[in-house]
Amino acid sequence: MAAILTIAVFLFNYIIEPFSNNFDEHRFSFLVISLLNGLLVGVVITAFLFLLRVTAPKSFRDEGWTIGKEIALWLTLLLLIGIANFFLRELIYDNPNNFSFRYLMTEIVNTFIIGSFFAVVAVMINYIYLLRASAENTLKWNELVKIPSNLDTGKSLITITAPSEQDTLVFRHKDFLFAKSDGNYVEFMIKNENGTTDQKITRNTLASVDEQFSGYVNIIKVHRSYIVNLQHVQSVDGNAQGYKLTLSNSKILVPVSRTYIPVLDAALME
Repeated sequence: MAAILTIAVFLFNYIIEPFSNNFDEHRFSFLVISLLNGLLVGVVITAFLFLLRVTAPKSFRDEGWTIGKEIALWLTLLLLIGIANFFLRELIYDNPNNFSFRYLMTEIVNTFIIGSFFAVVAVMINYIYLLRASAENTLKWNELVKIPSNLDTGKSLITITAPSEQDTLVFRHKDFLFAKSDGNYVEFMIKNENGTTDQKITRNTLASVDEQFSGYVNIIKVHRSYIVNLQHVQSVDGNAQGYKLTLSNSKILVPVSRTYIPVLDAALME
């Protein structure tokens, strides 16, 4: 993204010349100045996203993505680019008033005027791409969940151990619906003989539970907080933000984050 925007901003500035230029103040040719403006955009975007990933890694989780958050990200980037352009003035313009509040506001306003166009295009392209991918996946997965599984798991027993022996669970493969992480505990939803569902809470970690389910191809992790038995999936709904699984004997919709889309797709294709 940074590379594409670097080229786009360079070409836009050089070819369109959106703002009036006093060429007598230029320390370099207009071509070089346009190139520096483009490079500045790429550097700011790369540096900011790198620092954000290091200092706030949770902000990059796919399941937390929304259009609002992406717009907020772009507004922040445009503000930073405007401020960076203000400091770049001293390098490219021979003007004694470079470091003035007037020029600071000018650079920020100009950045928002031009950058808003690129931001809107980027947000819309990303949204349309995610929406189309979601529609295609939802259609395919809803067809796949209708196909009966060939796995004979009716009498298969699953034992999930925990640090405390009293938290050990034993249940039939076909009765397990899903498991959900809740702090230091894991909630298991298990179907009873009479068709109702029980919630069993054990002191455990989802990572440990997931490892113990590793031998069962149709029990997979679909979210950082959820493990689901695909045999109980009745339908899949999705949009640009992710997917929700509707299970038999449960009113809870299990989320699927984009990180686990390839895992879910491969499991349903088995």
